Amino acid sequence: MFVIIIGIILIILFFLWYMWFLQKRNAATLNKYKERTDELKKAQLDDKIKKLEDMKLSGASDDRFNQLKVEYHKQTDDIFSDILRQIRAAEYKNTEFKVFGSANDLKKLNNEMNDFESKIGEVSQGFDELLASNELNATHSEELQHQYQTLRKQVLTQSFSYGPATDKLEDELLEIANLLDKEKQLTQKGDHIEASQCLDDVKIKLGLITDQLKIIEPLFHDLNEVFPGQIDEIKFVYQKLAQQHFKFSDDIVQLISDVQHEVDESNIKLGELNFDAVNTNNEDIKQRIDDLYETLTLEIDGKRDVLKEQKPVLDYLNHAVYQHNHLDKRIQKLQESYILADKTLDTFQNNFDTLNEIRRKYDADVQSIADRLVIFSEVKTDFKEIVKQLDDIEASEKTINDDLNQMLSSEQIARNSVDDYAKRLEIQKKMMEQLRLNGLPDDYLDYFYMVYDEINKLYDELDADQINMEDISKQVIVTQEDLENLIEKSKKLKYNVQLAEKLLQYANRYANKNPEFTDQLVRARALFDDDYNYNDAVDVISKALEEVESGSVDRIKETINS
Repeated sequence: MFVIIIGIILIILFFLWYMWFLQKRNAATLNKYKERTDELKKAQLDDKIKKLEDMKLSGASDDRFNQLKVEYHKQTDDIFSDILRQIRAAEYKNTEFKVFGSANDLKKLNNEMNDFESKIGEVSQGFDELLASNELNATHSEELQHQYQTLRKQVLTQSFSYGPATDKLEDELLEIANLLDKEKQLTQKGDHIEASQCLDDVKIKLGLITDQLKIIEPLFHDLNEVFPGQIDEIKFVYQKLAQQHFKFSDDIVQLISDVQHEVDESNIKLGELNFDAVNTNNEDIKQRIDDLYETLTLEIDGKRDVLKEQKPVLDYLNHAVYQHNHLDKRIQKLQESYILADKTLDTFQNNFDTLNEIRRKYDADVQSIADRLVIFSEVKTDFKEIVKQLDDIEASEKTINDDLNQMLSSEQIARNSVDDYAKRLEIQKKMMEQLRLNGLPDDYLDYFYMVYDEINKLYDELDADQINMEDISKQVIVTQEDLENLIEKSKKLKYNVQLAEKLLQYANRYANKNPEFTDQLVRARALFDDDYNYNDAVDVISKALEEVESGSVDRIKETINS
């Protein structure tokens, strides 16, 4: 119980101490606020108001001054008085130990005093700006007046650099002059804010004109000096060429007129300060002038090249005709003894037609030169095309001549090949005769006589009145393949005959020992002697021998291979 009482006493003592502490802190804060109010009283703006009233402001400046003055009186008469009243109320509460209420009031007071200081600061700044506006405007006006005079002098003395844009530039300068006059009038009336706005407008317009001059000068330089000089030069050159009877695929006079019209249009657009349109037009004018220069140069160079190439092209054409005729005589002579390929004859005929067309085109161009009706660039193109066509014909007819040489060479090769085939066939025949057989298999004989007929047919075709070497060359290849197959068949047949003979001879030792073997031996001999089926004879007797004596067939085969 005693401990509880002690605890309660301590709590009461702590609370009383805390209340005393808050009262002291509130009192310190109140002292600071009083010092702040004393400082705020010293910061009165009455002197600034008096100076501004002496300036006899008008217009927007006077409106601004009245607005600031109303706000100032509102703050000093109402808000500041209320702040003093609240300080006294908070102080009373604090002395009455209403420390928490006093603390809350002091927090509100702090915000209101801060707001008051901010408002008074804004009003003071506004007054300062109004006081400084007259002096600032005067300095600014003097600078801008100097810039205006310099710019005006530049436009007037260098108007030759700006051409049709000069009038618009002078109009813009007149607007600036009017703004400067208006600024003076407003300043004299005391409307410094409106005067300042005029000066801002002047600064913007001066900057705009300065930028325009940088754009106008190069554009007008092209329109006034570059393009006219180039157009005059083109006119002069064209007149000289026309006197020399040059012809053009385009209407040069109209093209020059179109360029001049576009130059005039650009000048009009420049007078309107439509820089985008002028820039676009100028780029198009440059391209048109370049095209005209190129057109004139094309014809000048064309005439030089045409006159230089006229005889070489004719010589090349005559040479091609001569070569064609020479090849024609050879073809006609070869056609008496040979059948030439349709493709070769078609190509040769196409070359003949092309040469006639080239001759017609060349003669027409030469006649147009003589009649002074020629467009040299077109004739130059014709000559290039003629040379290309003659190159193609020369290459084509060289191929034809090489093919004819190859054909004649192929004939001799074919004759040699056929003679060789006949000899090799005769060797196969003698090889079969040396075997002294009662007969040969039908399939072998059929293949042998097929090759024999192919060789005889080749002899007949090579001895024909008109030789078709294309067909003969193909048949030579076929016959060669068939002969190679026949040689393989002959080798195989000879091998089977020799093997069968040895196998049958070896099989005699078992002829009377085994009835079944004897039957197979008789069958194998019949296949060999009567049917001429030497392959089956080998199969039958080999199988029978392997049954009575394994390995005997391989031993006999080795004697043949060796």
